[in-house]
Amino acid sequence: MTIRSAMQEGYSLLYYAEVDTPLLDAIILLAETMHISKEKLYASFPDSLPPEFYAQYKERLKKRCEGIPVSYIINKKEFYGITFYVDERVLVPRPDTEIAVETVAGLVKENPGIHSVHDLCTGSGCIAISLKSILPRLEISASDISGDALEVCKMNCRNILEQEIPLYQSDLLENIPGKFDLIVANPPYLTGREVDEMKKIGWPEPVLALHGGKEGLKISEMIIKQSGRKIKPGGFLVLESAPPLMGILSDQLKDDGFERIGIVNDLAGRERIIHGRRK
Repeated sequence: MTIRSAMQEGYSLLYYAEVDTPLLDAIILLAETMHISKEKLYASFPDSLPPEFYAQYKERLKKRCEGIPVSYIINKKEFYGITFYVDERVLVPRPDTEIAVETVAGLVKENPGIHSVHDLCTGSGCIAISLKSILPRLEISASDISGDALEVCKMNCRNILEQEIPLYQSDLLENIPGKFDLIVANPPYLTGREVDEMKKIGWPEPVLALHGGKEGLKISEMIIKQSGRKIKPGGFLVLESAPPLMGILSDQLKDDGFERIGIVNDLAGRERIIHGRRK
């Protein structure tokens, strides 16, 4: 069997399994199985595919047909130009969350007094590690309620930064020492109904990283209330959330002593990031 034929077979299997991006997924899975780039894969289409690679490829296609995300199958996800290790212990980083990194970087540029930044609900560590990579002068720390997630974050710190940042296992800000110039978080913000629907179809990402309470607001509202005592006066809070929740979160930020409320749109033009400055 040629590499082209294997790719076409994978595309057909994923297409009839109603995978959203069957061609792209087939190409990624085949290239990863062969340990080559997508460009090298295209150039190798006429070549024969070794039987051992074909067997591994078929197993990966089977997992994808069962609904397992490509990132979990190959244990990697690119975020902000950096390759992160991911598995079922953490949420797969989304492109929209890159907007949170850009928002923090913009606030740091506009406010040179920002030195200490804490990433709450860190998961894989994608926000904290990306910020440390582009702004090494910052004092970055991170936390998560999940010890399993922190193990993944620690692994990514070692692989990407070649050093560890301070990590804390904590229910939001309860066990985090010190105060910060800025706190950033991508907390769970799906509604109870949305999580139930995902569970019904066997979605493999951890529910703990998705479920934001009945209306999707519970965790974000708790963060806003707790952050008043953990953010230095004049410091910032940056939150990712769902577009329908932005108005409520804006009102709560104002009620809890934040000013200069700003909202940043995601790649699709939807309101995705909200931030405010503590008075």
